[in-house]
Amino acid sequence: MNLQRVKTARALGWWLLAVCLLSAVPAGLWAQSTFGSIVGTVQDASESGVPSVALSIKNLEENAERTFVSDANGGFQALNLRPGTYQITASKSGFTSAKTATLTLDARQQLRVDLKLEVAAVSTSVEVTDAAAIVNTENGTIGDTKKFNQVVQLPMNYRGGSDTPLAALVAVPGVQQDSSGNMSIGGGTPSQIQFSVDGTSTVNVRQNGALTNMNPSSELISELKVTQFNNNAEFSQLADVTIITKSGGNNFHGSGFEYMQNSVLDATTYGFDSKAHKTFNTFGGSLSGPVEIPHLYHGKDKTFFFADYEGNRRRFTTPQVLSVPTAAMRAGDLTNVPGAATVNPATGQAFAGNQIPTSQINPVSRSLLNNYIPLPNSGNGIDTNGNYRVQAATPANIDGYDIRVDHNLTDKQQLYGRWSWKNVDTSQANGLLPTEGHVETNRNLIVSHNYSIGPNLLNEVRFGLTYYALQVNFPISGASAVATLGLQ
Repeated sequence: MNLQRVKTARALGWWLLAVCLLSAVPAGLWAQSTFGSIVGTVQDASESGVPSVALSIKNLEENAERTFVSDANGGFQALNLRPGTYQITASKSGFTSAKTATLTLDARQQLRVDLKLEVAAVSTSVEVTDAAAIVNTENGTIGDTKKFNQVVQLPMNYRGGSDTPLAALVAVPGVQQDSSGNMSIGGGTPSQIQFSVDGTSTVNVRQNGALTNMNPSSELISELKVTQFNNNAEFSQLADVTIITKSGGNNFHGSGFEYMQNSVLDATTYGFDSKAHKTFNTFGGSLSGPVEIPHLYHGKDKTFFFADYEGNRRRFTTPQVLSVPTAAMRAGDLTNVPGAATVNPATGQAFAGNQIPTSQINPVSRSLLNNYIPLPNSGNGIDTNGNYRVQAATPANIDGYDIRVDHNLTDKQQLYGRWSWKNVDTSQANGLLPTEGHVETNRNLIVSHNYSIGPNLLNEVRFGLTYYALQVNFPISGASAVATLGLQ
């Protein structure tokens, strides 16, 4: 057998396998990129384009640089840049070098930055201090971005009751929320909104809206971006809500927090003798920086991490006003029931004194009343309207953590991955029935490889996984209830 032919066939097989795997990636995974781009023109004093200018675009958080050369008309474009802060330096022989002020690039933003070079008589450099224009002049998309500080510092009561940062959406122009929590962006319906985290969809496919607990801790959020009107076809919806997570940097940073709410300033619920119990605690922290393994690995300028934990403990009661039969009714005395006298179905005649004999009360009904329906605890003992009032305990717990690692393979290749884990245990009052428990599981994974092959050739491979499960635990089993009631 020809060994060279075997090697060639094996190599061809690997290439075919790679092509098949890439072709099998869902289109949505290819489209939902979160990177931005910087475009512009380098001009001289006469506003003519300057070709072959060496440009360096530096990520100030990671100290990573990418280099470009302006085209024949002085134009340049830097694509697939991570959201963050950048600085551009332009230089060419015979001209002064120019350096921009700090530029902030948002997710999915196309930022225009024009530079001007002057003929150099002596070795000099020019630093541009004007910031880039805030108005988007590159396309017709209307959007708004909320940074980390805005999300956590705006006066919104979300960290006490839950930990979803989507509460910040109400501060975005063009966003409305109804009493049920459904969102409308740009006048559209809730079903016309795409939700994602780092480009991975977090839409609740069973109903309109987002998987609100699929989002990472607010400590990990770099920005929350909302786009509406004239969206690109890649988003497939009228509006898009994207959460972009932070990456670590060359310096170590940490945070710790505790949010607390209680019922001290709450009013007493109407019709009750005491306040509803309420104690909310949200706590956690984060740590980020370069990956450092003493004597083994030094990750400065190359490998970074960001890790956080957030927990939430809610201990509160839900006031319920219910109506139950009085003690007399349970004994068959229906004299105070409005309407005509109760008729005996066996004889067709009214019961004497509107009193059902004890012997004719169905044993299943008696078991239902004795085991599942409480006696009144409010009112005059005759009126059944709201005669049972209770503060039902409905506690909730949230525990979650996030880990993100970024690695600069080369100045043209970047790789990052993020894993988010969150469990949410809540309870829901069921009126006269026992409180039921909800156990929610949220898992989110993203892996992205970005390769700037050439000035006009880029490749991004992004894989995302969202896993959501909800389990409802009701304390009464069907078989137990049948036995208790005595059903045959």
